[in-house]
Amino acid sequence: MEVALDPLVCFRCRKPIPAEDWNRDHAFCAGCHAPLTATVFPALFTTPGAPSSGAVVVDDGEASCFYHPQKRAAAPCDQCGRFLCALCQIEFQGQNWCPRCMESGAAKGRLAHLDKQRALYDNIALATAILPALLVFPTILSAPVTLYLVIRYWSAPSSILPRSKVRFMVAAFLAIVEIAAWIWLIVYQIYRR
Repeated sequence: MEVALDPLVCFRCRKPIPAEDWNRDHAFCAGCHAPLTATVFPALFTTPGAPSSGAVVVDDGEASCFYHPQKRAAAPCDQCGRFLCALCQIEFQGQNWCPRCMESGAAKGRLAHLDKQRALYDNIALATAILPALLVFPTILSAPVTLYLVIRYWSAPSSILPRSKVRFMVAAFLAIVEIAAWIWLIVYQIYRR
């Protein structure tokens, strides 16, 4: 699969550098004859694909995964040094971790940034706005609580998976409508007398 790339160009004359001059020690620009070095990494020509289950070990001299001896090692664990295949390698905080180190680190509380679960405050706020409305009377208390939840947790991390703020917006709208209805009801009762 070929990838369309912007051409590499000479820094002086802006003429494209042909692919045969890439990764050469002594190359010169065809346009202005300036010495140049164009280092292109092989990853430039690959497109990211689906996660791999790990390549099979072909040669006896290749390192294999600690957990899957038939799979080729992709990286060592930065915590314990075990070799890991692409299936076992877990990238966390810029490091490679093996499943056992992740599990023991989580159990010992060493992983402060590992979230196993999060409170879904948008769902809580929406439920606080809707459920008391079914009973009518508690909305005088729940509507301000709903607005507090919306304001307090608007910027809090939501789910581990990305979520929109729609539930917060609906909850805030319902709370404002409920508060406005109570204000209208109170004012109406005062002027009616």
